[in-house]
Amino acid sequence: MDNFTINNYEMKRDIINFSKKISKNCDKPESKFIMDMIYGISKSKDILLLSIAGTLDEKVKKLIQ
Repeated sequence: MDNFTINNYEMKRDIINFSKKISKNCDKPESKFIMDMIYGISKSKDILLLSIAGTLDEKVKKLIQ
């Protein structure tokens, strides 16, 4: 449990480096979006936008139909 923060830091650094590689020809908003999506998917372990937004602490309205 002592290395918990180190593991989180290394995981986020790896995600940032990976997202930079795949978005090197994109402009800044697109590359930030890609990084946020990859981080949100990996942290929430889900591909639903509501789960990703919840992981990123985004304020979202839940629309239930």
